Amino acid sequence: MEADWFDGRSSRALRVSLRLSVDGRSLLVEPVGPDADVPAEAWPLAETTITPRLGRAPRILRRPGCGQLEVADAPLFDAWFPGGGGWIERSADWLERRRWMMVASAMAVVSLVLAVALVGVPLAAGLVAERMPRSIERHASDQVLALLEHAGIRPTALPAVRQAGLARQFRALVAREPRAGEMALAFVRGGRLGANAFALPDGRIFVTDELVELAGSDDELLAVLAHEAGHHVHRHAMRGALESSSALLLAGVLFGDVSGSSLSVGLPAALLSSRFSRGHERQADAYAFVLLQRHGRTPGAFASLLRRLARAGDPAETAGYFSSHPPSAERIAAAEAAASAGGGSTEPPGRL
Repeated sequence: MEADWFDGRSSRALRVSLRLSVDGRSLLVEPVGPDADVPAEAWPLAETTITPRLGRAPRILRRPGCGQLEVADAPLFDAWFPGGGGWIERSADWLERRRWMMVASAMAVVSLVLAVALVGVPLAAGLVAERMPRSIERHASDQVLALLEHAGIRPTALPAVRQAGLARQFRALVAREPRAGEMALAFVRGGRLGANAFALPDGRIFVTDELVELAGSDDELLAVLAHEAGHHVHRHAMRGALESSSALLLAGVLFGDVSGSSLSVGLPAALLSSRFSRGHERQADAYAFVLLQRHGRTPGAFASLLRRLARAGDPAETAGYFSSHPPSAERIAAAEAAASAGGGSTEPPGRL
């Protein structure tokens, strides 16, 4: 058979013919055509390696100090090189030549990726978050707070008596809950954040003046605070950061861009991160419903406040798959179902 010989001494390929020696121990490399004046060489098979078969790709033969030969694949190589590159290479070649195995392999890879993304990432993030040192939680919380201050939050205008009353009710609500000693209320004017509440990784739970003004009762406010307590108990802040980072890394590895700068990486990572976040919100909602009922309060208060937020323009209503929260209608229905199951009213008992 004919081949191209790159001898390592020139960038030009020499056209050669290959044949096995009479004793079967060497491969005779003989230049042909315009290169016939180049001396022939004998490559001992024991010193010659061949690349594994890969579909119909050319095979590469190499001998130390003699460069390499590039030749079209042929059945003759199986006789010249019985090892064929090892059982792994032979098995790979056998699989690659069977279409049903390629389909099955593709399905297996997709299933594995989905399992890692949807099960492995949140499971690993939960285990790591459980063991996160308090110092890291405090440092992360300080960084978030600095960003929020830059975004426009300002000191609260609520009277001190009002703050103390809400804080007292909240402490009574979470007194026996896990990590209760780390939780502390803080009131701020939200500015661009508007009516909002959020929990930082270290347990500080911020409530904006705008949310206090929007709420129809203390029960509604405490329902939201029970939800935020659920975020802290389940370490959603740290889990969310770990999951988002893992989603970006996983998408980068799959699509060959670990920088995350391309749309092919950023879009799947954003979708996956939003899915994790919506799961956290549902878990915090469920935690809040149980906590409220255990203290004789109704989850219906949570539904009432969500309605007010929806009327004020809840972004979860239009963000779809990219939303960090489930749709308000879904959460309202879940709260009312929990209230009905617990025998509570969906109407808040009193006005502020």
